[in-house]
Amino acid sequence: MTETIIKTGISFLVTGALGYLIGQLKNYKKKLKDKEEEHALIKEGLMTLFQTNMTNTFYAYDKLGDVPDYVYQSWCNSLNIYEKFGGDGYIHTLDAKMKQKHFTKTDILKVED
Repeated sequence: MTETIIKTGISFLVTGALGYLIGQLKNYKKKLKDKEEEHALIKEGLMTLFQTNMTNTFYAYDKLGDVPDYVYQSWCNSLNIYEKFGGDGYIHTLDAKMKQKHFTKTDILKVED
């Protein structure tokens, strides 16, 4: 009889522990899914900001004509990050047009030997 009580107690504890662990796993999966959705929204927002900034930069300097070298350097850096985020599309069309612009050398980007 004592053996039956011990077995019942152990099975009760094991069942409770398994239930707890399964509940924790479900909570973890939900938090992970929420984080993935949040990450996707942040990525989408950053892509939109890059697109907007690069589009505005292109059309501003398209009207002005000459592009300062520091603006072009910033353009290249933004394009690199934009591509790492998976961006493509019309920004590459703008990039091809940007490469055809006349670039003005400034003293802002100093090259050290």
